[in-house]
Amino acid sequence: EPPCPTGPLVLQVPTWPLLEGDTVTLRCRRWWDMSVTRVRFCREDEKVKKSFHGTELSLSPLQLHHSGCYHCGGWVNSGVSKGWHESAPVTVTVHGEHPHNSH
Repeated sequence: EPPCPTGPLVLQVPTWPLLEGDTVTLRCRRWWDMSVTRVRFCREDEKVKKSFHGTELSLSPLQLHHSGCYHCGGWVNSGVSKGWHESAPVTVTVHGEHPHNSH
């Protein structure tokens, strides 16, 4: 069957609004249940974290400077798409706290 157009890796980001001070977890996942290792996360073109065991990146507490375009890459160990893959980019937007809630 034809490969998924976005590739075998997907970067999962919560769909709710992300607020300064929150905790958010980005997950680098396979579309199918096959293992992926040597995962790394990038914001813009800068490496955020290299993880040889985990597939998650936790940002806590969230800061405004965490906003940006993220993607993940990893080594897919099995299947027709064996090899290094990168996910499509996902935009993460961190919202500052509402001014009158900060007291």
